[in-house]
Formats: sequence, structure tokens, C-alpha cells
Amino acid sequence: MTLATSIEVQSAASWSPDGKWVAVAANQGDGTRVFKIPLAGGPPVRLRDTLSFNPVWSPDNRFIVYSAHRGSGNFDVETMTPDGAPVVVPAVASVASRFPVSFGTPYRFMPGGKTLITLQGAAPNQNFFRLDLETGEQRQLTNFDPTSGSAIQNFDISPDGKRIVFDRLRNHADIVLMNLAR
Repeated sequence: MTLATSIEVQSAASWSPDGKWVAVAANQGDGTRVFKIPLAGGPPVRLRDTLSFNPVWSPDNRFIVYSAHRGSGNFDVETMTPDGAPVVVPAVASVASRFPVSFGTPYRFMPGGKTLITLQGAAPNQNFFRLDLETGEQRQLTNFDPTSGSAIQNFDISPDGKRIVFDRLRNHADIVLMNLAR
């Protein structure tokens, strides 16, 4: 079933905690904006009127984190209520300009919604950080070798919050064809 034919989706969908909506970045003819789409049917609801990308719904339904275009290919990470009203989350605001321009989403919530795992820095100087949304405390989780020449675009957190899965794109990477056993 197609949920929204009036928009051209530009990002992965993020479920609302109640399972009744998904948030996406989409184009309706005037640039990419964040929308929420009702799963029961009905038109998409535009949440932002400015260029915006990568929405991720918090597990506690307090807010949606998204990337706001600030010009010249730069983005800030901002937060809004599920109805689109701006809301300031001080911990997110404190690191808002440290996120890379990325085709993927540079942040994910830990289970419970009180912690955000962020991918900060521009390739190849990217690392994962843990951001406590209540205290603002930030802790670096990785120290990747910047001479590896790799870039991370996408990642996710395991449901138990104990693992991160991510891609590592490199120059001169191989493409491999593998035959599966019959």
C-alpha cells in the first residue's frame, strides 16, 4: 500500500512510538522538507517549511530530531515536537553544528530515548559519540583511524542498545559477486 503519492520521499522513514505515523524527508515540488504521514490514510502533514532532512522520532514521543539546512551545504541538528513546533533540547543544541553533511542519518536514539548516539565530524575524521539528553554530557565512543580513507554514511543501534552497525565506504573498494550454494 502506498502511503503518500503527493510527495517524493528522500529519506528513510522513522516510526512514531505509537505506530500511527512515519516521519520522512520528502519533496513536494519546492525542496526537501520533513513530513509526517498517517498510516491510517490521509494526506502527509508538512512539519517544516525550510529545507530539512533526516527525521528521527524519539522513542518517548517528546520530539523529532532532524537536520536543518543552514546554507552552503551546512546543516544544524534541531528538534521539534511531533506537531512541528520548534523545541529546544539543550543537549542537542550544544552539538548542533558538529554533524557531517551526509546522505545517511547522523544520529539515532538509544532505547528509552534519553540518549542519542551521534556520528560527528567529516570523513575521514568521523567518530561516534554518546550524548545524554538530560545532562548534556557527551562521551566519545570510537577513535577511528583518519588515514583509513573511509567514510560512514549510515548506522543503526541494536534494540538492546549494546551494538552499533554501520557502513564504511572507501575509495577503491571492490565489488564482489558471490555464487550462493544451491
